[in-house]
Amino acid sequence: MTLTMKSVFHFLSSRPMAAAFLASMAMIPAKARAADKPVSEFTAEENQKLGWKVVDDGVMGGLSKGNLAFSEDGILRFSGELSLENNGGFSSLRTGDLALDLAGSEGLVIRVKGDGRTYQMRVGTDARYRGMEVSFMAGFATKKGEWTEVRVPFGSFVGSWRGTMLKDEVFNPAKISRLGLLLGDKKAGPFAMEVDWIRAYSANSANVVDQALADGRFKTLAAALTAADLVGVLQGDGPFTVFAPTDEAFAKLPEGTVENLLKPENKAQLQAILKFHVVPGAVKLAKALEAGEAATVEGGKLAISFSDGKVLVGKSAILNADIGCANGVIHVIDAVLLPPAPAKEAVANDLIGVAKRAGNFKTLLAAVEAAALAPVLAGEGPFTILAPTDEAFAKLPEGTVGTLLKPENLAQLQAILKYHVFAGKVTAGDALNAKSGTTLNGSKVAFAIKDGVLRANDATIRTTDIQCDNGIIHVIDAVLLPLAPEAGAKGEKTASMEPAERIEAAISRGVPIFNHGDHAQCADIYKTCLEILANDEKVDSEVRKTLGKVLERAKGIEDARDRAWQLRKGLDYAYHAVAG
Repeated sequence: MTLTMKSVFHFLSSRPMAAAFLASMAMIPAKARAADKPVSEFTAEENQKLGWKVVDDGVMGGLSKGNLAFSEDGILRFSGELSLENNGGFSSLRTGDLALDLAGSEGLVIRVKGDGRTYQMRVGTDARYRGMEVSFMAGFATKKGEWTEVRVPFGSFVGSWRGTMLKDEVFNPAKISRLGLLLGDKKAGPFAMEVDWIRAYSANSANVVDQALADGRFKTLAAALTAADLVGVLQGDGPFTVFAPTDEAFAKLPEGTVENLLKPENKAQLQAILKFHVVPGAVKLAKALEAGEAATVEGGKLAISFSDGKVLVGKSAILNADIGCANGVIHVIDAVLLPPAPAKEAVANDLIGVAKRAGNFKTLLAAVEAAALAPVLAGEGPFTILAPTDEAFAKLPEGTVGTLLKPENLAQLQAILKYHVFAGKVTAGDALNAKSGTTLNGSKVAFAIKDGVLRANDATIRTTDIQCDNGIIHVIDAVLLPLAPEAGAKGEKTASMEPAERIEAAISRGVPIFNHGDHAQCADIYKTCLEILANDEKVDSEVRKTLGKVLERAKGIEDARDRAWQLRKGLDYAYHAVAG
C-alpha cells in the first residue's frame, strides 16, 4: 500500500476546512506558557519592522478584498470579502523578508478570535521549487467570537507552490524567511479574524498529539485521529500513554485499508483501533515491562514483552520509548495494533434463540417479528410451539406469505401464528394423550397417530420435544390454518349453534387470548358473540335489549382490557339467561 502525504492531505482537505490539514490543533485555554517564544506581538515598532501587508487574489485576476488594521492595544485585524469570481477565492496577509530561527521549537501557537472559518498559517523558508519560494501551509480552525489558542506543529506544515502540493519538501524552522495568514476556504462572503499574538512553543509544553505531529513520522496517525474525532481528547489533561504507529507502520497494512478506515461510515471501527493504542496514565517502558500488559481505552489488553533484543507490544516492536509530553508519554511502534475481533454474541436459549440457531425457521421468525410476537415468545412463558419449517411455508400458495406480512394483515397473521402456540409445556406424549389442545388463538388442534406418524391436524410432526428455557418446540411440515371465525371446531356453521354453546365457545377462545395480553382481540371475540346473540330470536327479547345496551356502553370504553371485561359481563348475563 502506498499512502503519500498528498493522499492524506487530499482526504483532509475534502472535509470542511475545519479539518484542512490537521485542524487537529484543538483549542487550548488562553494562558501563555513560560516556554513560548514571541514571534509577533503586534506592537507598533514590530509591525513596522515585519512589514505586514495584504495580498489578495487580484494578483491572479480575482475580486476578493482583504483589509489589515492594528489596534492601539496590539491586536491585528484581518477582515474583508472573499469572492469566487474570475477564478479567485483567497485573501492573505504576509510579512516582508525575515531571518527567523525557530530550530529549538516544536511549532507555532496563535491566539486568535475568528468567525468560525478555517484559516491557514503560511511560512516561507529557504526551500525553492523551480527557483521560486515554496510556501509551507497548515490549517487552523477558529471559533466564532471566542479567543482561543491554537497550536500548529511544524510537523503539520506541507509544502506547496501555486496550488501544487510538494510532498518531498522539508520544512526547516531554522530558516524561516516569511510569515503569512491566508483564507481560502472557497466560501464567498465577509470574513473577520483578530490575532493577539503568534509565538513558538517548545517540546516540553507539547501534548501527545502536538508532539507526535512535530516529530514528522505520524502524518497518517494524525489524519486518522482527525477523522475519528479523537484529537481533542488526546490534547486534553490526560495523562495518556500512546503507542504511536509511524507512517511506515500504516503502510504495512493491506492496500486500501487506511483509505477505507478514513471513510465517515467506518468511524466507529477507526475509533476502536485508535483507542486500542491508548492506555490511561503516563506509563513508562520499565513499568510497562514489569506489569507485562496494559489495559487500553478500547477495553482490550496489550501484552508487553521482551524478545530477541526488542520490546514488543503485541507483535509490534517499540522503536523509541518514553517520549515525555505535557499530558503523557509516547512510545513509537513499527506496526499498527489491531484489537481482537469481538466475540460473537451468544444466542439465547429461549424459543426464539433456539429457532434462530436451527437455521430452518427463517420465514417463521420473520412472521413472528412482523406480528410483534417475538417479545412474547422470548419471555418467561412457558409456551409450546408447533414450528413450521421454511419448506412448510413454501408449500403455501404463491404470494401468501408476502401478503400476510403486510401491515394491513396483522390481525390475520397473528391469528395464524397463535394457532401454532399453546400455553405451558406440552410434550408429544402429553399432546397424544390429550388428543387435542387449545391454542392461544382460542381454537383447538387435534393430535393423533395416522399412518404410523404423529400428526397435528393434517401436518406431520417431524421432530418432537426440543427443549428450550421457556418452552418446547415441535417441528411440523405444514402451516396450520385456523378455521374461519364463523366455523366451529368441527367445521359446522355457527348459525346452527345454540346460544349457550356459542357463549361457551366465545369464552373458551377469549380467555387464553386475554391472559396472554391481547385484550383487544379478546374484546372483539366477545363483541361478535354478543352481536349475534342480540339478533338471535332464540334469545328472549328483553335479554336482547339488555345485550344491545351492553354493546353500546362498550363502544365508549377506549381501554381494551376494560372493554373486554364489560363485554364478558354481558356474556355471563346472557349465559345465565339462556342456560336457565
